[in-house]
Amino acid sequence: MSVLLNRRMLMATSATLAVLIAAAIASLVTGPFRIAPQVVLQTLLGHHSDAMTAQVIFGIRLPRLVTACICGAALAVAGLVFQALLRNPLASEYTLGVSSGAALGAVSAALLHLGSPFATPLAAFVGAIATIVLVLLLARARLAFETNAAIMIGVIFTALANAALSLILSVVSAYELQSFFFWFMGSFAEAEWRALLPAGVAVVVLTAVIYAYAWNLNAIAVDESFAAQVGVSVERTKGVLLLAASLLTAFVVSIAGTIGFVGLVVPHIVRLMVGVDHRRLIPIAALAGAALCVAADLLARTLLAPNELPVGVVTAFIGVPVFVALLRRPRA
Repeated sequence: MSVLLNRRMLMATSATLAVLIAAAIASLVTGPFRIAPQVVLQTLLGHHSDAMTAQVIFGIRLPRLVTACICGAALAVAGLVFQALLRNPLASEYTLGVSSGAALGAVSAALLHLGSPFATPLAAFVGAIATIVLVLLLARARLAFETNAAIMIGVIFTALANAALSLILSVVSAYELQSFFFWFMGSFAEAEWRALLPAGVAVVVLTAVIYAYAWNLNAIAVDESFAAQVGVSVERTKGVLLLAASLLTAFVVSIAGTIGFVGLVVPHIVRLMVGVDHRRLIPIAALAGAALCVAADLLARTLLAPNELPVGVVTAFIGVPVFVALLRRPRA
């Protein structure tokens, strides 16, 4: 059995890496200014290339690619955590309203023109935490905590937050409209190196924290009573993991806006690939989330070229059919 599981893990890792590498290469060579793959490789290795090629790769396409990888990994791991803690296949940072709450916080900070570079991510974090706390408190208002209630409240809050964002978009100036639309639909077009290093470090650290709780997450995903019986501090574990998942979501929103359905779709795909052990799921989910976002960004740039779609539109077209299928799936 162990050999079979290791083989599945190796195959899943190889397949996911292959998709990610292929999407990354296509992302770097595709665009209005086409660059041959060998030229891209030579430029990345520091060999001589013209100034225009170097600027396109290092100034535009590579930071966009890295942003997509960071955001995809963060959203997939966050969705995995929410689904395990709530034991609900429809739970994700999007359906729980965390993404929309973070976006509302980030837009509010941008609207106030706060000078600090930490204002936007901090406001996104406050919005994300406030949303998950509010959703869970309202879900606990009944005699017993119900995960279905949390999902319904999250969907309702998402609609409310999106309405507030739409209101802001309708009253801001034409000069500010484009930047606020970025928060509403999600995009990697504004990627900058100065924001990527702290975001990347934060995502790696938070993912490592979540991975350290992988065994506890396995127990809680089965049943909280069972988890307590085997020595898991349920409330502490849930608090740490909910905080980490909300932080991951907030970092994504602060650098790329609201990108839905990644945290809903990817966990289901990786469970089919490697089973339900979170010690295997977490690293594969991070890779698969990165691959999905890189591919979605590539499609967003090429489907209606020279016009560009928001990445959130592409992920929605992928995620909505999966969401509907999950709703219609008979319960075991």
